[in-house]
Amino acid sequence: MTINYPKTAKTFMKWCNSNIKWENIYYKLGAPRPFDVTLRDGFQGLTKEEQHKYTFDKKKELYKEIQLKHNPKNYEVGSLTSTKFLPIFNDSIDLLRYLEKYQDKLMVDINSLISYNTLLSITKPNNFILIPTQENLLKVINYKEFKNYSFITSVSDSFQHKNTRMSLIENDMELLNIMYLVDDHICIKNTNIKLYISCISECPIEGKIDNDLIVNRIFSLYNSLKPDNMCLSDTCGTLSCDDFEYIVDNSNRLGVPFSKMSLHLHVNQNRENEVERIIHKALDRKIVDFDVSMLETVGCSVTMEKYKLLPNLSYELYYKCLVSYITNCDRCDSNKIISDFLCDI
Repeated sequence: MTINYPKTAKTFMKWCNSNIKWENIYYKLGAPRPFDVTLRDGFQGLTKEEQHKYTFDKKKELYKEIQLKHNPKNYEVGSLTSTKFLPIFNDSIDLLRYLEKYQDKLMVDINSLISYNTLLSITKPNNFILIPTQENLLKVINYKEFKNYSFITSVSDSFQHKNTRMSLIENDMELLNIMYLVDDHICIKNTNIKLYISCISECPIEGKIDNDLIVNRIFSLYNSLKPDNMCLSDTCGTLSCDDFEYIVDNSNRLGVPFSKMSLHLHVNQNRENEVERIIHKALDRKIVDFDVSMLETVGCSVTMEKYKLLPNLSYELYYKCLVSYITNCDRCDSNKIISDFLCDI
């Protein structure tokens, strides 16, 4: 029997609102909403010819379309990486400043197009930008519009060197300097820091990474940097559910709260069931933040060979995983499942 899963925020909330038990389970989870990475990681897999088609105006329209369809909690709207390799990001600063300046008007326009009642209002999202280095941060740190930052690291020395031309030790020093710089400006504005940790489970250069090494790396980064969110990135799309549980549970035992963790998954079409299992285990622990892209493109194009690249988690699979989790909770003891991990450190 084929099930027609929701494909938009509207249809998901309509489904959720149709059953008081499903609604209660959803709210016990914290009413999760996606972190949209279409305008950053979703763009990275495009060819240069395709990138040039995404003009400033087209990006604004795409942003509005995503908001209308999916109402994400956060966006990543670009990157300050090399525009020589990724020319699509040459207007990232202007785009973020535009969106922040006209966000209120944009939200009014979007709300005027919404003619349905939902459990969630169409709320103003946070706009993040990916900043690879301290030098890049200095370009925008004094702009009042820039207060949500994404930074990058990994658990693999080889991957880190290929991605940023730094060793992990050098990258750690760079991140510390970045955090000092952000702290110097925190009296002016409240900042939100997202830290991507690549190569969770496997590195495209070194192969499988030892789980305990990953756990120690996560704990060390959390302890030294205290980011608002640590995004575990399954760079190769090979993370198993067993490895995921081992990594997050042991990181939590060392003192990293589940509430500070999120997931960036790349999906092989032959592993969709495993991805669903991982998302369900994450939701058990109230890890509710997942990176999602509306474009069926691939990420990590700078550091990986083309044939190894896999697409980001799609909205279609995201909604499917949420629905199947909620209905599974309804069939068993949902209160126990969701509360088992509430003693978050």
